[in-house]
Amino acid sequence: MIIREELYIIAEAGVNHNGSLQTAFELIEAACDAGADCIKFQAFSADELVIKKEESQYDMLSKLELSEEDLYYISIYCKYKQIDFLVTPFSTRWVRVLYYMGVNGFKISSGSITHLELLKEVGRTKLPVILSTGMSNVDDIKKAVSALTDNGCVHLAILHCISLYPTPVDKINLFAMNVLKKEFFDIYVGLSDHTTDVSMGGLAVAAGAEIIEKHFTLDKDMEGPDHRMSLSPGELKIYIEEARRVEKICGCEDKEMLPEEEKIKEMVRCSLVAKMFIPKRSYITEEMLTEKRPATGISPMDINNVVGKITTKNIEKDEVLKYEYLSE
Repeated sequence: MIIREELYIIAEAGVNHNGSLQTAFELIEAACDAGADCIKFQAFSADELVIKKEESQYDMLSKLELSEEDLYYISIYCKYKQIDFLVTPFSTRWVRVLYYMGVNGFKISSGSITHLELLKEVGRTKLPVILSTGMSNVDDIKKAVSALTDNGCVHLAILHCISLYPTPVDKINLFAMNVLKKEFFDIYVGLSDHTTDVSMGGLAVAAGAEIIEKHFTLDKDMEGPDHRMSLSPGELKIYIEEARRVEKICGCEDKEMLPEEEKIKEMVRCSLVAKMFIPKRSYITEEMLTEKRPATGISPMDINNVVGKITTKNIEKDEVLKYEYLSE
């Protein structure tokens, strides 16, 4: 299951395989070694994605395509390596192909957030969906969420994203995730991170991310559009380790005493203590009492339950009061 309670980390291979199946396999291995939960690829055909008049983009994308056969072998290798296989489809045809191939879920890119037919087709699969929101406002996101959920999508997560490659750290605006949580309170929220900062995963977790997606590459000097803004395998490992460390540091939204604190509590909190000798059958007054360590008797917060009671024994000066020393 892609969407879960624990931090979920997606290693974004994207098009950093440069159209090579062997490189894709190596990316899967690197993602596993780094400790990612999932690896994500893209499924597109340049003919379906961009008009040919856009020659530079068309030519670039043509070199980065993976075939149906390639993605099938990638899906098999992901199962073998026990890492989730996630794909961003860029056409309804690819949604159907990938569904029957057995993907664990779909990722909607920021550029596809207004691609209505794609959103509907993805929703109909009823598989988990992760929606990126770069270049979008809340109204755009609401429309996309409706298109998905109205067509059957149940398990949905939304990623805050800034579509700058790379994203300067002063533009990442991690607290935008709080806006998403308020607007979509029953949906998981996370970050699609296009910065090159290896500490950003931990910062995102501290800001509330439940899912993180991060681009990585085998070699930043390879030809291709995304390599230079991606992390190396070693950097990805550091990024993931830091994110998981911060997850442990942040803990959960409870405020309870730890069992390990019990002994400390007894040592450093106070009890009600006799300020003077108090004879048996005396009425207790506030003037007879003070507050001192240890916390082995009656809490000072309960003094109203003590004042006015009659002692059942002599209480020595500096003795900790206990309820058994008092009459009902």
